Amino acid sequence: MGALKDPEHQALAALRNEQAQHDHGWATDSSGIGLNIVDRLRKIGLCEMADADTLNQLGPGPAHWAARLTPEGHDTLVYLPARRSTTPSPRPAHEIPEGTREVELLPAALEAVRLYLSLAGDLHRAPAPGLAEAVRAAQRADTGTGWRLNVTAPQADSIAYALWLEARAHSMGPANRFARQHDSQYKPSTR
Repeated sequence: MGALKDPEHQALAALRNEQAQHDHGWATDSSGIGLNIVDRLRKIGLCEMADADTLNQLGPGPAHWAARLTPEGHDTLVYLPARRSTTPSPRPAHEIPEGTREVELLPAALEAVRLYLSLAGDLHRAPAPGLAEAVRAAQRADTGTGWRLNVTAPQADSIAYALWLEARAHSMGPANRFARQHDSQYKPSTR
């Protein structure tokens, strides 16, 4: 699944708002959110569904279903509006850290990683330490329009997560390209 459509984004926001209103932290079928859209959000890792034991504990009366946002769902709600409304400016280059491997990002992917870094304080899954410095130290590739970054394995994983968020908000292209070229792709666990 690519970028979230407006009804899916609205349902994700409604789940967040509904679960915040309950001490148990779950949105239930009484919220008015359709199970079909909740199930689509679950399949892409943006929310999780309660098991039968949890459903029985929710009151008053047993719920038919209950869901709550995953950390990825929360981060998508933070990232998506920021991605659709801003374009960060390039940063100056700095020294490249030791113990890294080179990855190449096209401008759109680098822009998505920069946006992810700018939202770090609001995200559940924060960028790996040193990723901001690696992005600031990015150098133009010798050919084409790409940018070369030297990153550690955890930083590459953070880039994959940033591009996964970008796929939810805008385009799957950067995430697919990064996965193909650098064998690094984020996959949320589904429950």
